[in-house]
Amino acid sequence: MNRFVFLLMPGFSALDLGSGIDSLAAANETSGKTLFQWKIVSETGGSVTSSSGLTAAVDSALPEVRREDCIVICCAFNSQNYPKSGRTAAWLRQAARIGARLCGLGGGALFLARIGIAKGGRISSHWRMKPIFQESFLELDPVCTIFEEAANVVSCGGGAATLDLFSELICQKAGPEASTQVADQLLSASVREGSSRQVVASLRRVEYRNEKLSKAIGYMQECLEDPVSPSIIAEQVGISTRQLERLFSQHLGNSPKSYMTVLRLERARALLQQTQMRVIDVATACGFSSVSHFSKHYKRQFGITPRFEKAVLAH
Repeated sequence: MNRFVFLLMPGFSALDLGSGIDSLAAANETSGKTLFQWKIVSETGGSVTSSSGLTAAVDSALPEVRREDCIVICCAFNSQNYPKSGRTAAWLRQAARIGARLCGLGGGALFLARIGIAKGGRISSHWRMKPIFQESFLELDPVCTIFEEAANVVSCGGGAATLDLFSELICQKAGPEASTQVADQLLSASVREGSSRQVVASLRRVEYRNEKLSKAIGYMQECLEDPVSPSIIAEQVGISTRQLERLFSQHLGNSPKSYMTVLRLERARALLQQTQMRVIDVATACGFSSVSHFSKHYKRQFGITPRFEKAVLAH
């Protein structure tokens, strides 16, 4: 019997939980056999509230783990709110020691890194979490793929990618026919492989508008710590600086330089909200020459200073 233990932590995604359980239930239904069992747990055994305000009842507190179990960690993106030395962290470390499989969905992947279970190699990161991995866990290689498997640790960006992950897990446990039947049952005809890239709708729309523009933005995202000039970006894309500026103005209503500043500020906000990095370190990591310069742009973009952002989060 294949047992999945869904660990719910405050702020978890109801979509992640539903996608996982519905996939397992569909596998049982379409096969006519009980291929999978599952259990929903929390640290105390009490109900847990999701990011959307849905309160979910659980079956029990943290149970005894078997080596054959797959523990699915469902938690908020901002795992800074969860203690690294609490009962849940200790339970997960014990599960890792006995060889159970640990699967982090969305913020769950970051939590596994924070408590020292995901220690090296590739890890699937939701695109908005990638800067946090890059700055806080230098031994990890965060990639914006659908999911990654390394030894007994599985990571997944969460959301719609959870369906793709569980399709693969069902295939591994019960065979490709069971996986195909589940996909048909859930109307998920286009199951993606783990190595597929996450699709960001706003960037996909840009790609539809102009391939050169899409490549320019992709190159910008790789240079946020050390910003480059529009002329260098244009050279990388294979067009003139004037053509580059025209593309940004036509499709985005912005200049290349201003657009890159926005990308850097969005990265900075993610680091301020979800890491313990100092304001000066965040400024450096996002390519700003001084804290005052950084604060000026940050307040213009978000209406508050970086220090005030930190102070609000601290309380």
